[in-house]
Amino acid sequence: QRTPQFITGDFEPHHCFLPDDEYGRALDAMVKAVSDILVTSKSGTKVFLGRRKVEPQPDWWYIGGRSKPGETAEKAAARNVRRELKLDIPVERFEVIANYSFVWQFRQQAPQGNGTADISTVHCLELSDEEVSKAEFDNKEYSECKWFDVEEVLAGEFHPALKQAIWDSRCKASYKELENIVAKGGDDAAVAAAARNLVVQGAPPARGFEPVKVRFSGGKYEYVGTPSAESKPLVKRRKAY
Repeated sequence: QRTPQFITGDFEPHHCFLPDDEYGRALDAMVKAVSDILVTSKSGTKVFLGRRKVEPQPDWWYIGGRSKPGETAEKAAARNVRRELKLDIPVERFEVIANYSFVWQFRQQAPQGNGTADISTVHCLELSDEEVSKAEFDNKEYSECKWFDVEEVLAGEFHPALKQAIWDSRCKASYKELENIVAKGGDDAAVAAAARNLVVQGAPPARGFEPVKVRFSGGKYEYVGTPSAESKPLVKRRKAY
């Protein structure tokens, strides 16, 4: 699956660098477009995550970053992988999982407490152990990077957006399986079994129209919105352990 791009007229990009003070004002006035990447093993049973040092998400997270005007989502993803992992991956290998809205209380640019907001196209990228072994990470942004079993992520202290992307990726894989069975003329029993698997795999934690809200403190995620949850926001970022 790809993110369709429609170009009206003869658009020419005019990329430029914004100093932190100008970029901070821009963040107060706009929602950024970002292309993030959920790196998975060939089997799909593991994900490769980076533990970021900087806001807005100083914890385990996707590889990725901003999109530039005129880029397709896949080209932006490939550029971000090239920048953050030093790997040159063809755009054809990036498969869109879904689009997500991220709203953050904090950001790296001053004033940090103003926060920032993103619309992210998250892609799935399968990498082999050999490819990952060749990756070179930016030590200014990442303290460590490693493989996790997907079940560990789904059950552990990880951001709900990572868990959602894993669920959605599983759902897409199940749908592809159903498509293949139908295309090959599978019998009704095989189609029904694949359809049931699609429903089971496609039962992600996020439901309804309300945002999923969490607070991050002390390396743990506190879900907000249940009757017992506190309503006070954090006033400053606490160190993650």
